[in-house]
Amino acid sequence: MILTPCYHINFKKSKMKNLIILIIAFSSISTTIYAQNPGKKLHDERGEKNEKIKTLKIAHISNELNLTTEEAEKFWPIYNEHERSMMKIRHELRSKSKYRPDSAEKLTNDEANELIESILSMKTAELTFQRELISNLKGVIPPVKILKLERAERTFREMLIKELRDRRPEKRKK
Repeated sequence: MILTPCYHINFKKSKMKNLIILIIAFSSISTTIYAQNPGKKLHDERGEKNEKIKTLKIAHISNELNLTTEEAEKFWPIYNEHERSMMKIRHELRSKSKYRPDSAEKLTNDEANELIESILSMKTAELTFQRELISNLKGVIPPVKILKLERAERTFREMLIKELRDRRPEKRKK
């Protein structure tokens, strides 16, 4: 009888677990996107890039948090709803704001005060959504994994920014 080493079996289980987590996350995202935009094309160039980024983010966060299948099934719908809420308030601020960093001097005092209030309102909403996310996740994943989530999001953003900078070699060097 041939015995297989334990690490080989655990590696296969780990790969299978990650595969199941990704499948659950993909189906959750694609269902949500289709439900929100049934008449829009899902496969335009920008949409494909956004989907790739979401896929990479899901894989990164799943890996960093080491989510079990059960945790992933409950985690991703909550997290995706949080992400939609955050995108909505950021989009709202951008649409209200006429501000560009290079044109701050052109703003009137009233416009500047309005912009400051909009920014503060957005920051307050972000904090509210962050508290809500943490509250919703407390029964789904252990507190240690909730703490790891912020770090996983930050490291993903850093990796994404680095990747984007590396793709623009000539523009950045000049």
